[in-house]
Amino acid sequence: MEKRVIFAFILSLAVLYGFRWLFTPATPAPEAAATVQPVEPTPATPPTTPEATSTKPANVAAPSSSPAPATNLRAEKAEEFVVETPLYTASISNVGGTLRSYKLKAYSDAEGKPIELIDSTAGSKLGWPLALVTGDAALDDVLAKANYVARRDGDMLSMEFAENGVHARKLVEFSRDKYEFSFDATVTRDGKAVSHSIAWQGGFGDQSIPADPAKRNAAYQVDASFKTINLRSIKDPQEVTAPRAGVEDQYFLGMFLMPDAVPVKVHKQEFPGSDGKPSTHLYLSAAMPDGKAIRVYVGPKDRQWLSRTDPQLVAVINYGWFEIIARPLEIALLTIHSYIGNFGWSIVLLTLAINLVLFPLRLKQQVSMQKMQKIQPQMRTLQDKYKKLKANDPKRPQVQAEMMDLYKQHGVNPLGGCLPLLLQMPVFFGLLSMLSVSIELRRAPWILWIKDLSQHDPYYVLPILFAISMIVMQKMTPTSVDPAQAKMMMIMPVMFAFLFLWAQSGLALYWLTGNVVGIGQQFFINKYWSPQADAKLRARSKPKEARDK
Repeated sequence: MEKRVIFAFILSLAVLYGFRWLFTPATPAPEAAATVQPVEPTPATPPTTPEATSTKPANVAAPSSSPAPATNLRAEKAEEFVVETPLYTASISNVGGTLRSYKLKAYSDAEGKPIELIDSTAGSKLGWPLALVTGDAALDDVLAKANYVARRDGDMLSMEFAENGVHARKLVEFSRDKYEFSFDATVTRDGKAVSHSIAWQGGFGDQSIPADPAKRNAAYQVDASFKTINLRSIKDPQEVTAPRAGVEDQYFLGMFLMPDAVPVKVHKQEFPGSDGKPSTHLYLSAAMPDGKAIRVYVGPKDRQWLSRTDPQLVAVINYGWFEIIARPLEIALLTIHSYIGNFGWSIVLLTLAINLVLFPLRLKQQVSMQKMQKIQPQMRTLQDKYKKLKANDPKRPQVQAEMMDLYKQHGVNPLGGCLPLLLQMPVFFGLLSMLSVSIELRRAPWILWIKDLSQHDPYYVLPILFAISMIVMQKMTPTSVDPAQAKMMMIMPVMFAFLFLWAQSGLALYWLTGNVVGIGQQFFINKYWSPQADAKLRARSKPKEARDK
């Protein structure tokens, strides 16, 4: 969506100024956490669990210190163990020792229930997160289907399986006050260690809204920043080396935090969807370090929570090229919200402040366009003369000189109408980036029908009002194009309204507010800086006798 809006913005500039440059000779440019209470396992089937014949590992960091496993260690029934914390509810199945559910309590769906980050449909078709993979298809199938014997000790869950020479252990310890847990695993076959990776498969993201492949990425760390691989761009499997790697959607993140850089593999998974089209999901695996536990962050892309797990994770919030502008704007928005308590009105006030700061640029732009409008007849004559000349005609420099003389005589800067608008573009793109990644806007209401500023207007009121305001602005703004070209420019409101039908309400609100403020500013400019205003001022300044005549 953001790319379409950027494209529309650039396209509008091309329409606004394209005709001028096509027919004008080139001229020199002048939350608080509570204590986690252990929750007893919730059986998925009648609670018949065999007694384990081996002891559980002493701690997460050193599972290999446990006694040698029994020859056969396999649970008779499938079970799910539910871990309840003040921040999230996680469910792990002893089948494969995988993560089956992860719900965030502080973030709700449309019905007010905690959102789910695990796609149960994709998981059942493609495999679940926290699976172990070795590269041996037969062994991977055994590990995925194995019924681990699971034991609970406070906030730690140990799982163990042994059969036909294959032995696997998993240890998961959930954090009491962070969106994270530690994970460790060992795999041996015939007593020999088997190298393995931890996989996030079956997709990831907010299950309360339709999946948008454009916002589903694999993310991995490179130096102090993070790079992403978008789901739609994946054609062939890719491999990178990184100390941190995971999966993300617009507002949430699942990230493996390794002690050191390890090989990371990324590809896509597909299965036939209910509509007959393939349902595509991300797959990411990271090699497990020998004898070391890793940490896994699963939670919001919120600066506070990310930094509590690892300060380097904050860099996963991607503002794009305009971070230097987007970050201060985000701080300003959050500051305003701390007083107002409503993100919709906070966006309105922030937009008002930005437009007041940029008013001198708008004024300069409009005054320059008025001057260009005044000399338009002479300009058109020179343009017609210029068009008739061949590329190598010696008279071309003469026509250019006449054009420059005309600019100088009337004090016109040919870039005066365009340059101020170009200077405003970084602010626009900074706001676009900020509104697109700020998780604070998720499920944030404004008024009446706008219940979620991160989603599009369900009744399309804001896009329609935006188009109307854009038409009003075009009528009020001086233009140097001919009537036929002006009619073509009327397509822009329709084009923008169409794009904003599915844009975030917060972004549409910003644009609409900017247009309303712009209409007020344009009225002010037309009243005090237009040629008609100058004529009235000159008339008032004449002596009374001259006015009476």
